[in-house]
Amino acid sequence: MFYQEIKLALRHLWRKKIYSGIILLSLIIGFSCANLLISFLVAERNTDSFHTNKDRTFQVFSTDPFDHKGNIPFIMNYVGDYLKGNYPEVEKVCLVSSLDNPHIVTDKGEFENIQLLSTDSSFFSIFNFPLNEGSRKHAFNPGSIILTKEKAKVLFGETKVVGKTLTLKVADTSLVLTVSGLIGNGPENSHLVFEALIDHSALKNKWQGGSAYLLLNSGKHFKDLQNKINRDPSRPGVMGPASLDYFLEPMTESYFTPANTMPYMKTRSKFFMEIGYLVCGLILFMAGFNFANLFLLSLQERSKETGIKKTLGVTFERLLKSSFAEISIYILVAFLLSLLATSLLLPLFNNTLETSLAFSYLARIKVLAIIGLVVFALGAFVILISGIKQMHIHPVNLMKSNSVSKVTFSKLLFTLQFVISITMTICSLTVINQIKFIENEPLGFNRNIIQLRSPDKTLNAKLPILKQALLEISNIKQVAISSGNPISGNTIARYDLDNNEFYTPYLFSGDEDLIKTLDLNLVSGELFAAGKDGSLVNEELVRKFNLKNPIGETIPGTKNKIIGVVKDFTCGYFKEKIPPVIISYKANSNCLLIGYESELPSSLLSQIQKVWNTTFPGYLFEYKILQQDLLKKYKEDIFFYKLITAFSITTLIISCFGLFALSWAITQSRVKEIGIRKIFGARGKDILNLLTLSFLKRIAVAFVIAVPIAYFLMQNWLEHFVKRITIGPMVFAASAAMMLLIALITMSIQTIKAILLNPIDELREE
Repeated sequence: MFYQEIKLALRHLWRKKIYSGIILLSLIIGFSCANLLISFLVAERNTDSFHTNKDRTFQVFSTDPFDHKGNIPFIMNYVGDYLKGNYPEVEKVCLVSSLDNPHIVTDKGEFENIQLLSTDSSFFSIFNFPLNEGSRKHAFNPGSIILTKEKAKVLFGETKVVGKTLTLKVADTSLVLTVSGLIGNGPENSHLVFEALIDHSALKNKWQGGSAYLLLNSGKHFKDLQNKINRDPSRPGVMGPASLDYFLEPMTESYFTPANTMPYMKTRSKFFMEIGYLVCGLILFMAGFNFANLFLLSLQERSKETGIKKTLGVTFERLLKSSFAEISIYILVAFLLSLLATSLLLPLFNNTLETSLAFSYLARIKVLAIIGLVVFALGAFVILISGIKQMHIHPVNLMKSNSVSKVTFSKLLFTLQFVISITMTICSLTVINQIKFIENEPLGFNRNIIQLRSPDKTLNAKLPILKQALLEISNIKQVAISSGNPISGNTIARYDLDNNEFYTPYLFSGDEDLIKTLDLNLVSGELFAAGKDGSLVNEELVRKFNLKNPIGETIPGTKNKIIGVVKDFTCGYFKEKIPPVIISYKANSNCLLIGYESELPSSLLSQIQKVWNTTFPGYLFEYKILQQDLLKKYKEDIFFYKLITAFSITTLIISCFGLFALSWAITQSRVKEIGIRKIFGARGKDILNLLTLSFLKRIAVAFVIAVPIAYFLMQNWLEHFVKRITIGPMVFAASAAMMLLIALITMSIQTIKAILLNPIDELREE
């Protein structure tokens, strides 16, 4: 019997091919987005969940010695020994640190930018990364190195590398190391990112501390241990005993902890995750509700058929089975096609969010369970509603009139669809404007700068030679010797004051061309030069200490005199307040800042590299582009921008299906009214106004509701930025125009058809 229901359902679907296609597209879009987002969110939430001792492992954070309002994921190496030796609750301590600019040399050549971590044998007690080759007990020793499988293939061209040797170069040290192990990827993500591991003892003088992880006897009372440590008057700290407080964070939360800013860590904002859940829910709601309404509208068109069936004695159970068969076909076909769409969209999704989600992740039990629950809930809801709808069909009423009853219950929820679409459109445009603002807003200094670092501190004396050679390149405007740049690698000092307070200015130093290269504006005083005592400060330092006549004043906490004040400029990025800054003269430093034209010429880097190779033959050419460094600091915001933009487009597409359903319902319910109006002289423009006015009213209502919601959401997001855009009327106007245009295009499919239809055909059955 069920076979007959399937056959009948397929006949209905084939008879209305275009309509059935729209229903399937709505479902495919919803399921595809759900597949991607649910898999991604589950994978992100499961980060570091594969470690056996995850429930007993905690990361240690300390109070920031430069700003007691924040925490840092760094402790000195002696702190780990103290915790292990003085607290019986601590079973093991593992410290992890990275090395600057390590190079590895093998028979295949010299490789740079290696993610090399220094740790010890306790690493394998804390983390359960699979060791594919080698022994966990003997993998760590002073003369060994552990490689990831991917990096081994790059370095040696194969993965059978245990026992092979390589040369590790860091700063002024070279070591010949033997590969003692090959480490694989865990079954889930990890917040730690590395390509090689060495033992601390291999380079004893190259690390003073790092990120610390404690393995406790029990993880249930870690807060008690944290309080116990912070009550200890002998606990060590950078500024002396009891100068810092320590905080324990479950390792499973390390991935979502904003304080984890180490270069060997990756993090994901909890806010980003919440947005992901919200977007997934909204898209599923819109796609599911579209499916329900489109399907119910198709049933409404066949209401006479249902009435005849009931007249002939077909039971409610049989009607329900018929709906079940048709809905099952829709859902099954749409879900299978969504899997194909998911596999095609996955590379783009991974590239956009910089993740490595595999299609096979959909087969995880948790992912399958959530997706299955969503599909089941959607199917059950539509079956239930369709059953109720058919149950209330009275055959006698159908015999009295040929009219199609209006669908009135869906108007509110379709308006809600418009609210969601307009809200996401406004949010998307606002985020796009803020990202453009970040890319183009003046920083207070020249952002068109390339930084080069001396390959070794013993070679700093050659930087003036390199500077002069670079000035001969036509596209280079200025070059200065400097200690760093305002965006990354800043030096922060702590200066104690007489009133037991302190402040933490940013320190810069460089030669006489530094101010000109950075294009800083001198507000008062004079610039520094060789043989001239004193330093420059920024306006923020002057304001902080209320210096009425700063020139000649002593810089608080130092013995230096102020010889000039420069206009404030961004240090770090727009989410941080501009700090006090001290700029001093220093002719001998380890960096060069190269100012270039407004756009980076494609050939400039190759020209700079030629000069570099002449000055520093045999040393790798490494550089930083400040504009790129700046955008890296907004990585999470750019992810947010991409996610919101992609799914605002998705909601707009889904809304088109909802609009189509509503326009179809209203047009069908007023088809005879339209015929009568045409007979009495109504023109096409009059019919167009008649059919579109109700839609425009709903869009207007949705717009009025969406504007304050979007404004509130975006204002909260923009609060994270010290420098930000103002949400102006153009954003709302553009969103309204976009939605109106899409609505008119969608509605025109039905309205034009109604305008062109012969009124005799419309009234023939009356």
